[in-house]
Amino acid sequence: MKKVIRIFVFGFLGLWFVYVCNEIFNSCSKPEKLDDIELPIAIDSSATYVTPQQNLINTEQNKWQYDSSIDKMTSKTSKFATITSNESLDLDFPYDGVNFGYLIIRKMNDRLGILIRVDKGQISGGYENNYIKVRFDDETPITFSYSEPADNSSDLIFIENKTKFLSKLKKSKKTLIEIPFYQNGNQILEFNTQNLEW
Repeated sequence: MKKVIRIFVFGFLGLWFVYVCNEIFNSCSKPEKLDDIELPIAIDSSATYVTPQQNLINTEQNKWQYDSSIDKMTSKTSKFATITSNESLDLDFPYDGVNFGYLIIRKMNDRLGILIRVDKGQISGGYENNYIKVRFDDETPITFSYSEPADNSSDLIFIENKTKFLSKLKKSKKTLIEIPFYQNGNQILEFNTQNLEW
């Protein structure tokens, strides 16, 4: 009798094991096409999983976007123009992955401001070395100084000599901006800056 019970128990466990393995195998569905697969991209011997489309910006976002708002206290209108970089930055952990830059022009309280912001990262030229290089179209690169925000945010800077920058920007079709990043060296943001209406 014990032998029959043992055979029954082992038989039941064997069937259960086959059922579980079958369920696990079936749950691992194969992608129907190559676009559904996330490909590993090796960067400095660490793999970052992004789809190929994530590293490039689509053409709609790659145009100047305009916005405005009204200050309720002063009734003054603030204007903004923003454009996204053509490609994602290539920064190390913890700022790796998809990471675009933004060139922002704003007029608030009748004051012009030109900002560069990134999704993540620490913009840092080091002690008293807050400079960036900017190349408008095929011209010789120009050095601009920048200031940091009062709240010490590290993902945003304010361009100095705004009038000169804006004058060059209005005439340019493509603008390259080389920015220093903490422990990531200098990185270049490329913007398609034609057709700015300002």
